[in-house]
Amino acid sequence: MIAKSSAHVAAARPKTESSAASRATPVTGVRHEIQALRALAVLAVLTFHLWPLRLPGGFVGVDIFFVVSGYLITAHLLREHERTGSISLPRFWSRRARRLLPASLLVLAVTAGGVYLLASHGRWPQFGQEIISSALYVENWNLAAQAVDYMALSNVKSPTQHFWTLSVEEQFYLFWPLLILGFAAVGRRMKWSATTIIIVGIAGVGIASLIHSILFTSSSASLAYFFTTTRVWEFAFGALLAVVLPRIAARGPIRGAGALSWTGLAMLMAAVLLYGPSTPFPSGTALLPVMGTCLVIAAGEPESRWAPTRIFRLKPVQFVGDVSYGVYLWHWPLIVLLPFLLGSDLGTIAKVGIAAASIGLGWLSKRFIEDPIRSGGGNRRRTPAFIWSGVAIAMAVVVVIALPAAIWRPIPVPAPSASVPKCFGATAMTDGTCDSPAAIPLVADFDSFNSDVPPQDILGCEVSAQASAPRRCDFGAPSSPRVALVGDSHATRWTEAVRDVLAKDGWGLSTILISGCPAFVDSDVSTAWGYPETAANCRRLSHDALAQIAADPSIKAVVLTNRTRLYLSSGSDGHQGLLAADVATSIRGLQQAGKKVILLKDPPEMNAVPQKGGASAADCQSRPNGATACSLPRASAVFADPLEQAAQVTGAPVIDLDDLFCDQSLCRSRIGGLIVYSDDNHPTRSFAASTRPAWKARLTPLLPPG
Repeated sequence: MIAKSSAHVAAARPKTESSAASRATPVTGVRHEIQALRALAVLAVLTFHLWPLRLPGGFVGVDIFFVVSGYLITAHLLREHERTGSISLPRFWSRRARRLLPASLLVLAVTAGGVYLLASHGRWPQFGQEIISSALYVENWNLAAQAVDYMALSNVKSPTQHFWTLSVEEQFYLFWPLLILGFAAVGRRMKWSATTIIIVGIAGVGIASLIHSILFTSSSASLAYFFTTTRVWEFAFGALLAVVLPRIAARGPIRGAGALSWTGLAMLMAAVLLYGPSTPFPSGTALLPVMGTCLVIAAGEPESRWAPTRIFRLKPVQFVGDVSYGVYLWHWPLIVLLPFLLGSDLGTIAKVGIAAASIGLGWLSKRFIEDPIRSGGGNRRRTPAFIWSGVAIAMAVVVVIALPAAIWRPIPVPAPSASVPKCFGATAMTDGTCDSPAAIPLVADFDSFNSDVPPQDILGCEVSAQASAPRRCDFGAPSSPRVALVGDSHATRWTEAVRDVLAKDGWGLSTILISGCPAFVDSDVSTAWGYPETAANCRRLSHDALAQIAADPSIKAVVLTNRTRLYLSSGSDGHQGLLAADVATSIRGLQQAGKKVILLKDPPEMNAVPQKGGASAADCQSRPNGATACSLPRASAVFADPLEQAAQVTGAPVIDLDDLFCDQSLCRSRIGGLIVYSDDNHPTRSFAASTRPAWKARLTPLLPPG
């Protein structure tokens, strides 16, 4: 993310004489405004990650880094091309590797050790896979895949998630010199000025990427955020500045440079302070920080009395800019892993400690890793082949360290088949002879339940909210009367238990499962999940699903359920969320088609549990105070459920499983020796299997004659 292309070289520096304009910095001097931009960027990101509500737009620090990288790298490539008539790709790539990879690979290796020592075993596969993706610099693509992958919905923020920006940057370094060489070759072939062709080419790439970013963000913001192609224009704007700025400066002083610099800083601060989670990004909104960064670079270091140059040159500002790469590398693993050590969420003291430790580790990395290796360790004649051999070995070491975590698979608790043992899971709540269900010892390593998800034949039946069509899966004999289960990922978690109970009574099960979409055709589907671009598609998918069910005469009954809380309120975006009237309309449509409609009330969620120190019940249970802290007052689980409200006006029966999760006062995340949730809301496969007796007792009597 932070290109350590030297800020100690006056690349494409505008040379002026006016005191009101930029002053040329000597070739051996420091680019104070570049270092100041880095300091602002890394402090914005650090503050945003520690106190997101205090600095909601701090994430734009990433975009500042991208522009700076595009500017410095392109200036470096152009100098070499002007000097030699070509660009040595092996030498360029080896320099980038020597500057960036040693510190980043060290952080990944240390982070892998922290995962083994601190994180619960259930987090190992996700964390290990992301460490490997980061070491190979494809973490941005990994996170983009997770954005539409059901299996990733329960993932928490990994300690290397921030490497997505470094991945984008490294990918830029791979193809950008090839583009510059290509543009120059076209210029030679056409006998045009190489500079003109390079300017036109970079501008074309930048404009195309910007348009793509705007369109992609509007259609799929969760994916667009991590895509390399939606970020290329930010590098390109900096690159265009590197080509054009020397030509502008050659014509004379840049007048009003001080005002230009202040304007750029004002634009950056506006983005940092005014942007937030609801801001479409990167899209055209990123133009504000990108153009602000360009203005600061274009202005340089104005010597005018009212220019911000004196602020740029302050020693603390320059120090933070100088260690910004290491600060960025170290801060996020500390933020993610420290709660596992503390057993609680981060407080103010811990956050201040992380900020100080990040800066300290950033300095140590620069002093003992970055600088010695960048300077060649006393040997500047090391060949690119030598450097890449060292990089390959270091990458292989990180991958080998993280591989056991990435492939770790727990031995899950066997799902009972013929009968559910006494006091096992949910049966401990319904069997009056089981004392203290929440205190029954765990029957297996509690960490395993983070991975305790339904089998692949059931997971494969679920489609995402971006799918082109719903997917129906049929279980049981084709000639059997059928029950349809329709819903989102919560319905997926009940599929195995419902299928087994129905099969014993001669019924088949048909499922239509759409992750992130309500099981009802609502007039104004909530966007509370954070993906407003899926709202219209959700309505279409739900409509098609219910239409398929209504048209199938073999389906006698329909069980409708979803994570209802997710669709109730969308905050400030103007949507009302799921309404009881919409639920009732969907129910009546199925009833008129001759279907017996049964509603499943969504069980309690544990997302309000305090002092979890992690985002899953297993993470919580791994803490010393897990037995007492990992519970929720039953009153906090109550909400105005539109399913129950619609049931009152349509006569549809409701299955309520709350008593399997809660006693009279508390809802638990550990019951009958099992972890109840794989995250904070999805029941584990083991616990869902233990609810078979309850499904038998509560669903079977509601079914119509087969």
